Amino acid sequence: MKSFRTILVVLFTCTVLSASFADTFRVRSVTTVTLDTQKPEWQTVKLGYNDSLGILFSEKTTFLKGVEIEIKIPQEIIEYQNSMAWGLYKKIIPKPLNTIIDYQGEQILLRPLPSRLTFVLQIPVKPKHSLKTGPYATVLPFTHNPEDGPLLFRLLPVMKGLPENIETLIFLTRIKPILTEEGALNLDVLYPEDNKQPVSIRIDEVLVTNPKVLQILSPGSHHVSIVADSYRNEVRIVTIESARITDLTIEMQDTAPQIMLIAPENAKIEINDIAVDSTREPRIMEPGSYSIRFTIGDYELVKQITVEKGKNYTVSLLIDINVSETP
Repeated sequence: MKSFRTILVVLFTCTVLSASFADTFRVRSVTTVTLDTQKPEWQTVKLGYNDSLGILFSEKTTFLKGVEIEIKIPQEIIEYQNSMAWGLYKKIIPKPLNTIIDYQGEQILLRPLPSRLTFVLQIPVKPKHSLKTGPYATVLPFTHNPEDGPLLFRLLPVMKGLPENIETLIFLTRIKPILTEEGALNLDVLYPEDNKQPVSIRIDEVLVTNPKVLQILSPGSHHVSIVADSYRNEVRIVTIESARITDLTIEMQDTAPQIMLIAPENAKIEINDIAVDSTREPRIMEPGSYSIRFTIGDYELVKQITVEKGKNYTVSLLIDINVSETP
């Protein structure tokens, strides 16, 4: 019997090292979880000795770097080394559901459970992921693209001789998304109606070639500038957070100068001898020199100003009461 056990282990090891292949299998039950980078918390499920975990991906995977799975092995299984294995599958048919137990998928890995109470697997989802195997986690040697569909993590017995209470043993399993360190800027540039002209957009002095896509940036403050001949230059400072999208809307302004007139309600205002109302909305002007006259009763004040392209002006009539002490 002892020699038979050794032969099984050797055959199993060969299977582990072989290439991926299509596999058809039945599980006792399936628990599904959906990974969302906006919800990075651990999700906990309870798996049995022949159960599976269906890993689904939401549409929000911009900041997803990988998937982390932590499995706690019951003490009773540790004594039965090489009796159970874990497998990972992709291209699952049908899509994992808790009401379906028969599946077909492409086997990525099949390995025996390690001889320890807890082990952690990390599955990269980006080619440049920076994840590294260490004493607390094993990075699997492949990259899964979430657009290729869900993954299936499976527990399964691989030889006889399991403990009598195997049906009731629980493998407490936790799963969470591993997030990237970067954040993103969603830049929306608005132009005057029917007057869209070329602009130059830079973030931290780097030219933005396609402002319509998310700009992936490191966490912290960033300098956004928009320069154009037909609009006023715009400058903003934005703060980027890790694994978050920051929205920034910039409305381009025409370079025609504007004048804001501020005066008491009973004041009469004239610009170049033409009467105007004293609303507090800015007036678009042509560049040049102007004579602005304020009149309140018998009090009159005239101010000469020159307005330039791309600048705003405020012209205010201030009336004050001066009190002084005389001897």
